[in-house]
Amino acid sequence: MDSRLSAVGDPPKSSWTSWASSAGSSQSKLATSVADRIVQDIISRGWPVGQVLGSEPELLERYGVSRAVFREAVRLVEHQQIVRMRRGPGGGLMITAPTIDAIADAVQLTLYWLDARLDEVFDAREILEGLAVRLVPDHLDERRADRLRAIVAGERSGAVRDHREIHAALATSTGNPAIELFVDLLNRVTGLYFSDTSLLTSQTLDAAHHAHARIVEAVVAGDGDLACSRMERHLRAEATFLREHGSTSQLIDPAVVLTGHTEGKKAEEVAREILRSVVERKSQPGDLLGSEGDLMERFAVSRAIIREAVQLLEHYDIAAMRRGPGGGLIVLEPSITAVTDVIALYLEYHGIQVADVFELRVGIEMALVDLAIDAMDPTRSDQLHEALENERGASDELFKEAAQDLHAVIASVAGNRVLELVSVVVVRLRRMHEGGDVSSLARRSAGTEVTRAHEAIVEGLVGGDKVASRRRMRRHLQELSTFYD
Repeated sequence: MDSRLSAVGDPPKSSWTSWASSAGSSQSKLATSVADRIVQDIISRGWPVGQVLGSEPELLERYGVSRAVFREAVRLVEHQQIVRMRRGPGGGLMITAPTIDAIADAVQLTLYWLDARLDEVFDAREILEGLAVRLVPDHLDERRADRLRAIVAGERSGAVRDHREIHAALATSTGNPAIELFVDLLNRVTGLYFSDTSLLTSQTLDAAHHAHARIVEAVVAGDGDLACSRMERHLRAEATFLREHGSTSQLIDPAVVLTGHTEGKKAEEVAREILRSVVERKSQPGDLLGSEGDLMERFAVSRAIIREAVQLLEHYDIAAMRRGPGGGLIVLEPSITAVTDVIALYLEYHGIQVADVFELRVGIEMALVDLAIDAMDPTRSDQLHEALENERGASDELFKEAAQDLHAVIASVAGNRVLELVSVVVVRLRRMHEGGDVSSLARRSAGTEVTRAHEAIVEGLVGGDKVASRRRMRRHLQELSTFYD
């Protein structure tokens, strides 16, 4: 499969949840629209976990759809672990809390499909965790400081055996749910490249614990720069250790992708088995996985179950059912639309704020500027200039999409697929929180300034000037934050 993210080429969406798959049937498209409305209703209510959104008859009337369409929509939203249909007296569509397990599989699958290398994961971790420890001193209170010290003491005594715990605690101490989430996800992903934990000797663990203690020492002392330097050195040592052992792979082993468990729902089980087959066979976009009848026979299930399973696969941009002669379930080009939507839902529930998004975006985009300059060649230069031309020619309605696309192209040019994924998520989060009451005149005026800023940034990138490019990017992001807030 193509090893580049397809986000830049994705069509503009009508809302940030954007569940719809262009290949779906009219009923599926209506179901995705209802799923979108369910999510919006949950958010508008303040995400009251445990509250019933309504009974099935009430919601059928509210959304004005058939029972079949409504149930298809509910299955989509249930798959995100944000609602559950409770049967019996007093039952209905109950609001639940999303968990990180709802997105871990999707992120792992995305990175597998993109052929993300271990080196890219560690480079991304250096940037994210370096940013985290720089931020921690500004957010550290006595409770959090005591927690960090307790973990270090627990590592020393053997009471804390999970070396990821200190990384998670440092990320949590930033108070930024996006940083916390991505640090957790990338620590989990790292383990997919390394199969033999017996090589983690006591000497190796002691070295890691010593590094953790020194990082915490710097953080508690309020020295974010020193903590960042020590974190980068620690992660580089970990990466070197993993590379030197034969059980480590630069690419994710398909055997460890999608090893989670379903909750016994047959359609999810079938969808997961089809997905596993796509992964193991390294199926290419356009490959036929079988007709509806073939799939019913293979999995010994009803047409209704197969159609539910296909709806989930279409939602994750894995495969779509093509109707007519020669049709069947067709493998799609990998896309990160679904995984970014799931991440956005998770962060919305956990109270992500505009300031949190800006904080993460500045850190990521500064790193991408450096990487883009290091990777610059005539082809990448042409990609940046093409993005600028698209932006100059965009109408008022499409301007924001085109303007954001330049940032996506910079992320692509940088050549780190893990950071590219994070960057696209951050852009989506930014759009999610943009104000909608900006006048057309003000938007056109701001659009002119954005284009000028982008032209200056591209000039710096193509010219190889890191200092100027970083300064221009930071100033541009600061101006954007004041305009759209």
